[in-house]
Amino acid sequence: MNEKLRVVVLEGGLSQERAVSLQSGRAVTAALRQLGYPVEEIDLKEAEVLIPDGTDIVFLCLHGTFGEDGQVQRLLLRRGIPFTGSGAEASERAFDKSWSKEVFQKVGVPTPNWALARSADQLPLPLPFVIKPARQGSSFGVSRVFQKEEYPEAYAKAQAEDHLVVAESYIEGRELTVGILGDELLPIVEIRPKTGFYDYRNKYTAGASDYLCPAPLSPGQARAAAEAALAGYRALGCTVYGRVDVFLDADGKPWVLEVNTIPGMTETSLLPKAAQAAGIAFPQLCERVLRLSWLKRREA
Repeated sequence: MNEKLRVVVLEGGLSQERAVSLQSGRAVTAALRQLGYPVEEIDLKEAEVLIPDGTDIVFLCLHGTFGEDGQVQRLLLRRGIPFTGSGAEASERAFDKSWSKEVFQKVGVPTPNWALARSADQLPLPLPFVIKPARQGSSFGVSRVFQKEEYPEAYAKAQAEDHLVVAESYIEGRELTVGILGDELLPIVEIRPKTGFYDYRNKYTAGASDYLCPAPLSPGQARAAAEAALAGYRALGCTVYGRVDVFLDADGKPWVLEVNTIPGMTETSLLPKAAQAAGIAFPQLCERVLRLSWLKRREA
């Protein structure tokens, strides 16, 4: 692949994850420039996407709505502009948790029992459960419900983010995330919030959570978690790279929660942590995502 591919890094956007997206975009831009790529950084502040003539490939750092739900992928496909990461359909399936769960159940990927929450008056599942907007990221609108009295507020919080609300059975266990790069499974990361669960605050507040990579798992536990993660990733049709969130219960059984098709790409984000543990420095990680995406789009 020509080292002088002209790259546009698309970041920012209009979703609630804008601030995180800007951080990812700036980190990727700096890393690719360090490797000698001509990079133009575009902060997307409106729905219209203007890509400069002569762009070879767009590195997508748009987290959340429009970036991860297939919209920007379809727009770029119509224009014939290559981009990084999964295609439009896989992105849409992964971003919509209700759709993902249907696919997981259909093909046998282990995932917590779930239901659509349709009103604040009727519990969608037996307690305890987690309630979340179907199409949102960074744990916006997510609550754990242990008591019946907690449900109406939790439902309202989720519905404020998306009219489609998902409830899934609460899994007591260890929170893991599995990075995938091409055909390579990266070392597993275990996430240990110091208080509560891994919500927005614990994700983005320095020191609020501990991260262990490689996760201290037995060979059997690591293999089971990795196999479940890869099965979920492939079931949705994801390609190039991604990150799969998994819970490991007290019996050592993995439960796939969701697949992130545009994971955070700052040097301290979870996928780069996993890559670093595999001996892949951040600039090389960015370049591999670029190279894999370029080859995938050229094949298509």
